[in-house]
Amino acid sequence: MPLDPYSPCPCGSGKKFKWCCAPYFATVEKAFGQEDQGQHETALQTIKGLLSTHASNPSVWLYYAQFLYKSGAAELEEAARTQAGQRGGTEENNTSYGQKFEQAEEALSKALELNPQFGMAYYLRGQFRENEGELIGALLLYRKAAEAYDAEAHDQLAATYIKIYQGESMLNRPVAARAALERAAHFVPADAELRGQLESEFGPSGPYPPAAHKKYTFRPTAKPVPESAATGKLSDARKAFEQLTQVTPDDPAAWFNLGVVLAWLGEQPKAVAALAKSIELETDDYRAEEAGALAEVLRCGFGMENDSDHLGHAFVMPMRDPNTVMRLFGAYEQAGKLRGVQVDQERGMMFGVIVEELPSLIAVGAVNLARIAARVVVIVGQGVVRLSHPNRESVAKVADEIRTALQLAVEQPAESTNPLNFRDVVMEAIAQPTGSGDEAQIEAKLRDYATNFFESVWLHRPLKALAGNAPIDAVGSKVLRKHVFGVVKFQEDCFQAARPHKRVGDQVVPIDLYNFAGLRHKLGLEYVTADPPKVHVPADAPAPAPAPAAGGPPAPAKRDVGAMNAAELAGLDLAALSVGEAEQAMLAAVKLGARDLAVAFAQAGLLKPFDAATPDRYRLYATAITGAAAGGDTARAAELIDAGTKYDTEHNGGQRETEYKLRKAQLYVKSKDAERAAAEFEALVAMHPDEGKFYTTAAEEMLRLKDGARALHFAEGGLETARRTSNRDLEGHCQELAAAARKAT
Repeated sequence: MPLDPYSPCPCGSGKKFKWCCAPYFATVEKAFGQEDQGQHETALQTIKGLLSTHASNPSVWLYYAQFLYKSGAAELEEAARTQAGQRGGTEENNTSYGQKFEQAEEALSKALELNPQFGMAYYLRGQFRENEGELIGALLLYRKAAEAYDAEAHDQLAATYIKIYQGESMLNRPVAARAALERAAHFVPADAELRGQLESEFGPSGPYPPAAHKKYTFRPTAKPVPESAATGKLSDARKAFEQLTQVTPDDPAAWFNLGVVLAWLGEQPKAVAALAKSIELETDDYRAEEAGALAEVLRCGFGMENDSDHLGHAFVMPMRDPNTVMRLFGAYEQAGKLRGVQVDQERGMMFGVIVEELPSLIAVGAVNLARIAARVVVIVGQGVVRLSHPNRESVAKVADEIRTALQLAVEQPAESTNPLNFRDVVMEAIAQPTGSGDEAQIEAKLRDYATNFFESVWLHRPLKALAGNAPIDAVGSKVLRKHVFGVVKFQEDCFQAARPHKRVGDQVVPIDLYNFAGLRHKLGLEYVTADPPKVHVPADAPAPAPAPAAGGPPAPAKRDVGAMNAAELAGLDLAALSVGEAEQAMLAAVKLGARDLAVAFAQAGLLKPFDAATPDRYRLYATAITGAAAGGDTARAAELIDAGTKYDTEHNGGQRETEYKLRKAQLYVKSKDAERAAAEFEALVAMHPDEGKFYTTAAEEMLRLKDGARALHFAEGGLETARRTSNRDLEGHCQELAAAARKAT
């Protein structure tokens, strides 16, 4: 299916296809088609022919790199098939695909030499690294691509952020993964599948604890960040907060915001350092707790192993005799030593936990308890058994026992240390019931076990997050005490996510095994709330907004609405806002990507009576119109345009008439109503007969609607205007549009 000439170009330039790669794209497709048909040399000559005529075009070098890499990958696959039939491939074949991979890299280097901000080149190089198994290198390149792409390259940006999301998820970095998936959904708002994935993975019912899945927002800072920093690029936000922490180094909010941005970027060590600085400066224990819990989440990510208290210790044993291994695990299951067995036939995997019954002195009565000694995964396809646990001594004991029992059926285990799954952070606090007994008795035993762990074991453990101190000792330090709040909150969140469930009637509900108020009481942690600290703001900086008074939120009129985060904006009383405040809140919500909230503020502003201080309500109407159109309510969007036009005529001297007409025309284009769209464009060119952009826009939109006759009409009108005003650029553009229109007629 041919590409729409007026759709965004696939090279990611942000330009329309017709004005970018269309002149030679048919040749690119021809070369790839020839390659697919086995005409390798002909295909190579076809794509090389483009380089002779477009040597200075970075996009051509990009397509050449894609061609070479695809060709090399096909040769590599063929060589692998050959090796399956005979030992080794020919040196000639190995050299051939290796050379093509190298040439593909060189072609990308040439593309980036011609255009250092070529997003698609970084993206393609990221794919090369990912295919080679270099996930970290691939992520860095995908992030470069996201920064380099034109803001209008929505499809390419969405694809890039999906890659970033996938990579960050594999590295156990959910904060960065969520930020990337949100950006992907932002660029393709109509993709219901993406939004569903965002909700299922990072919603309250997802696999992550609250501190890991929550949507973090910026806090108001003593010195406002310039509006110019709100570009939508994380690199610009990072730069802005880095500069702010230099100007106001004693502002905990500035450090917290910097930590959040760095977390979104996947820069865990720097993010943790910024959050630690925020905690040290913080005066409010709730804010310190949020920052501390976030830091604990980040410490669970790949690359933070040396700074984390949450590591998974694994022993992997290759299987020589899988049948003997499975017989042993079958015996374990029958004896109740292997529990929770699940089999994934499609992937050839078995999952379960190996338990160890606790001494009867602790588990008295009819109900006994067992602790989880190791998780076990058997991967048939890879021929390995994997054992893991956050306590090395526990899993090492199980590995030694299995190795002794199986003898030559398995090989010597290989040991590794990896980031820990969040649900396994509290594995040692959750026991498994054995024996018989009523439900209440079982739950009481499980509660006693969890209580004993947290209040008699965990609070005495030295933690890296507390500078090597145990929580019970850290609370005696003025600074470390604030860190303890976050460490405890993280344990609480992980415990809530990992606790077992039971069936009550038709519902499955979690079993409340422990109340962390007991641990906080044991540690003497009582929350202290306070206003933000007084921050020294340089003389050339605007003074901070008045601190909120103790005892309740301030009135919206006294707050800097534009500096609020999403939660604060959502708490505003719409009825109490003035028109100006509603518009400020709307713009703040737009910057935060809270589209529904922005539309709500816009609609609230439109209901306000006329205010002479803000006669121009175009931005309010525009946001409401966009919201209605995005929701598929074209009729409502048209009503809002008419209402906005009427209001503007009556109260603003009709200054926005052109904008409203253009909105109406674009709305009809979106609803594929060529006749009405053409009528609106006719009105526009009648109002501005010498404004060439209205002729070209109208012609392009008519071509998009496959209405060649109307497209030709507007293109010829633009030609007449161009010749009358001696506008050569407009003339050339309209000539091309006219030619395209004639073909479409």
